[in-house]
Amino acid sequence: MATPGVLLRQNLPARAVLLLVHFLYSLVERLLQFFQRFQKRSRTESIRQEDDDSCWENRLRRESASVEYGVRGLTKVPAHLVVMLGPEEPDYRQLARFICWGLAAGVGHVSFYDHRGTLKRNHARVLEHMVRLPRADSDQIVWTAQLKPGLPIPPRNGYRRRLVVSFFSPQEDGRGQLVQTARTMGQELRDGRINSPEDITIEAVDQRQRDHFRDVPDPDLAVYYGAVCCTYGLLPWQIRLTEFVQVRAPSLRDTGPDHLVDCLFRFAKCEQRFGK
Repeated sequence: MATPGVLLRQNLPARAVLLLVHFLYSLVERLLQFFQRFQKRSRTESIRQEDDDSCWENRLRRESASVEYGVRGLTKVPAHLVVMLGPEEPDYRQLARFICWGLAAGVGHVSFYDHRGTLKRNHARVLEHMVRLPRADSDQIVWTAQLKPGLPIPPRNGYRRRLVVSFFSPQEDGRGQLVQTARTMGQELRDGRINSPEDITIEAVDQRQRDHFRDVPDPDLAVYYGAVCCTYGLLPWQIRLTEFVQVRAPSLRDTGPDHLVDCLFRFAKCEQRFGK
């Protein structure tokens, strides 16, 4: 007759198999439950995202209509508006709203300047928000960051409204770029490609700058945040005639279309004497 110890040793393999089967069954059951919860959550988030996108699109339509109505009485609209982030961190979705407002206001060029360079490095995140928005076939948005180097801005080609969007940073478009232009012209003078120092004129430097910025006009209006008006190194060659207007909003995130319309009205009241 087998002792209890012998029977226990004989049943060990069978018990081990049963435990393994139970463990695998529990594992598969938990994975299925997790997968089902994940699917449900994904569907819920997808529906919520679609609702959010739909609400945002409707909101932008109302805001654009409000801006278009609000600027009807303006005597002039800036050809080139620069939004200076200054102390503000980039809010890519909010900047996409600025683009829609600028298009509705009839501004030809809207540029964004971040003295940290973060926005220019991540400008594609603004595009991600814009591509999801409906746009009329008669509207055109040109992104200078997507143009090949050396190519000009494409012609308007019959579009009813067109907006050119640029992103600037001090490293590539500010004082550093101006210094690089001076170095290049100095080297060309030494190499004989520029005949004499008299050929290095304000007009010649200005043409180099226009070539770099694809003939984007100098900013008419720059809007800034905060109590202190600081250029943060914004386009030192191009801002000699720029009007700087404070955005009357607590922050970039709190900015609405009425704040932009207010800036445009204050710009329209400015009398530019051009040195007279």
